[in-house]
Order: sequence, then C-alpha cells, then structure tokens
Amino acid sequence: FCFFGPPHQDEGNRTNDIIRVKGVTKRYPKKKLPAVDDLTFGVRPGECFGLLGVNGAGKTTTFNMLTNSIKPDKGEIWINGCNLETDAHRAHAQLGYCPQFDALHPHLTGYETLQFYARIRGFPENNIKPVVDGLIDRMSLRPHADKKVSAYSGGNRRKLSTAVAILSNPRVLLLDEPTSGMDPGAKRYLWDVLKSLLRDNCSIVLTSHSMEECEALCNRVGIMVAGQFHCFGTVPRLKERFGEGYIVEVDVRAPAERVTESLRSVLGEENIHLTEAVGQRLTFQTSMQVSLAVLFRQLVTVRNAGEVNTFAVRQASLDSVFINFIRRETETRTTVLEDLTKDDDLQQDDWYYNSDEVTLKDDEDQWIEL
Repeated sequence: FCFFGPPHQDEGNRTNDIIRVKGVTKRYPKKKLPAVDDLTFGVRPGECFGLLGVNGAGKTTTFNMLTNSIKPDKGEIWINGCNLETDAHRAHAQLGYCPQFDALHPHLTGYETLQFYARIRGFPENNIKPVVDGLIDRMSLRPHADKKVSAYSGGNRRKLSTAVAILSNPRVLLLDEPTSGMDPGAKRYLWDVLKSLLRDNCSIVLTSHSMEECEALCNRVGIMVAGQFHCFGTVPRLKERFGEGYIVEVDVRAPAERVTESLRSVLGEENIHLTEAVGQRLTFQTSMQVSLAVLFRQLVTVRNAGEVNTFAVRQASLDSVFINFIRRETETRTTVLEDLTKDDDLQQDDWYYNSDEVTLKDDEDQWIEL
C-alpha cells in the first residue's frame, strides 16, 4: 500500500506495534513552524522502517524524540507498550541506538569498548566475555579487537557502534546513517547482520541518505516534508506511484543505433532514451507513459528478430522516487501558496495540499489511499 496526502499517514495505534508514535509535535524557540508537526505512525515487530527526507524535514528531531534525548511538546511515544515519558527506564532497556556520530572512546580498544558498555547495561561479569566475543565475531572485527579505536577506519567505527547498539539484544534498534563511511563490501556485510536481526523479530528504524540501503533493508518508508509524513508505504508501491518509468538493459547483437530505433518506433522517440552503452550492453530509461505490457512485447519482438540476446527490465530506483516526490511536493507547495495568498479570507491552517488537488480540510484529516 501507499498513502499520499496530508498528515497522519499511518494509524500508529495497532496494539501489536512495537513502536507507537501518536500526535507528536516539537517546536523550537524562534522558529515559526514546528520541526515535527502532529506526527503519527507505528512500526511492527520484525519490520525495518525507513525515515527519509531532505535536510530540515524533521528526521533528526523525530529520532531525538524516539531516543528520549528531547521531549515532545505534545503527543506520546510507546516502546513495546512502555510510555517513553512515564516509563522511560523500561522503554530504554528495550532500545539499542547507533548515533550518526560515533560515541566511542578513542583510547579504548574495540574489545574494551564492548566490555565497558556491557557493564553499563548490567551484564553479569561472567557473561561479559562470551557476549563480547560473539559480537566481535558477528561484526567481523576480530582482526581489530585489540586495536585502539583511534586507529579504526570509519567503516570499522560504524561496525563497532552497531555492535554497541545490539549488545543487549534490543527489541527496537534505532540506526542513524549506520553505514556512513563504509566501503561497499563492509556495507553489505552489515546489511546481512541487520537482516538477521529482523528475522529474529527485532524492529529497526533507519535514517539513511543511501536509497540503495533503504531498498535493501526497509519494508516501509516514510518521506518527511516540513515535519510531517507526506508519503508512506512499501518500497515497491512507492516506486510504482512515484517512479519515473522503467530501466531496460539489453545485450545486443545488432548495432546499437538499430536496436534503439526499433524500440523508439513503437514506444515513441520521446518515451525511451539511451542512458548508457558499454560494449554490447545498452541501458535505456523509459518515461512513465510506457506501459509494461507494451514494453515487454516490443522487447520480445526485437529479441525474436535477432537484434538482442537478452533483456532485463526493472523499476526506477528509490533515488528517483525520492527526487521526484520532493520536486513534486515543492512545486505544488509553491503553486498552492501563490494561489491561496490571493484570497485574504483563507488562512494557511485551513488547507492542505497534495500533488493532485487542493482541498479544504474536513473536520477529520483523511488520507488519500492509492
């Protein structure tokens, strides 16, 4: 499913949600608009939820409220049934947190760091060594376990920070840019670790600038705009709704110009563009006007004609979905503001916007289900 429209995208009140955020608002002094505005959502057991948005959209403030670093002005947050305001100790016991900037002591070794945090977490002394040894191996840090943290690469620091976060087998894991600074191999290794945690029914809330990471890990994502979710759904549904056509890769026999012309003759010159040519492999981008059925039919035709050996079709990346959505929201917001400011009787609080229409609020804010 996918929702697109005014605030309150997700009901956030399912009794089995392990994270429940309901009506949360946070304002900062000297700021006209709230950083987070009446936000409501829920995260299910064993789900990875991606929190996306441009800088200033409210992601960091939301994360800080989830970790109880700052208090909301109104609204409530529950972690596995524990209210974060009134039952903070029990809620914190079920949380693991990997901050964007590593909270590691440079003069401790990796092994000593995990021992230190295990004692803070209250592990019995005779349990600390096996727990730490298991984490060192799980995070592939054995060659670096006895090195000072100051000698660690950025990627190994992120691994160690993640190890600290999962030390106590938390029910909820909050990850802020967990793979920042990692090389591709280390990044995929950490993804595998996180997937194993999801299989064990741990719930993860993730912020990341890597759309590839969100595609690899997230069951659902929410895109924040001005402190609210304005888009919420599964990755495939968001791609379908906001993606810009399809990516087509073909392994050619005939000259590239001939294959390109064969595709354009049916799909239309304006609807398919050659974006990359490497040896015998061509990559095309289609517009949103091209139907999948017509595209496949023409690809089969050119293959049967001996022009291509193989072909593959995939949806546009989450990168393009994110860019398209933010651009669309920005354009619509500008248009709506221009139109509404012409009417002195309309107040800004009396309207919401989406990409398809401008509508006055009803008594109850309702989402548009696509």
